[in-house]
Amino acid sequence: MLYYPGGVAFLRIRSTVRFFLLATSFLLLAPGFAGTKEKMQLRAMRFGGSVQLDENLHALLLGIVGPPEFFRNLRSVDSFRGSTFENDQGEVHFFPERMTITLRILGPVAPSGKSIPARKLNHDLMEGLRFKVQWKRGMKMRSVKEFRLLAVSESNFADLDNFGLPIDGWTYEMVLEDSEVPVTDHLILYVSSPKNKLLARMSAYL
Repeated sequence: MLYYPGGVAFLRIRSTVRFFLLATSFLLLAPGFAGTKEKMQLRAMRFGGSVQLDENLHALLLGIVGPPEFFRNLRSVDSFRGSTFENDQGEVHFFPERMTITLRILGPVAPSGKSIPARKLNHDLMEGLRFKVQWKRGMKMRSVKEFRLLAVSESNFADLDNFGLPIDGWTYEMVLEDSEVPVTDHLILYVSSPKNKLLARMSAYL
């Protein structure tokens, strides 16, 4: 007499567990629930590297692509559907039609990358540098519709890796204009000497 109710209770528990597992499986397979575990990461586009400006003259290159309002809270989202880019307004497919590049060249530096105090970069060389940009998709390169160098300026920066000593720096402000460029494309920046000798080639991408 006592065993039967216990057996009924056990069967009911087993049935409840089975129902719960079955319902959970359907929920996990439903479109609204599948792939809810997404990996998000904030994104920015930057250039970085070093350049040999002359036989015994090295410098550091640091660049960032704008405008800031486009890249604010721009993030990549990886899910079971693949990778997408989103901001606070939703999914992003294309870069803005007008973009900016702020490039800083700091130096001179030793081949190790440490700055050399009390030395300046050659004024004529730095003012005469030439720049070019291209889009890269896979192995294919294509020109940007419009590209201009807007401003060049010289100023000192604090080298935090060398006790905060001042390091000479040049800032180049550039703008490029194009339309319907997918955010998956890479932006390639070329730096050439006044005599049109290629000094550096850098890539920025999300």
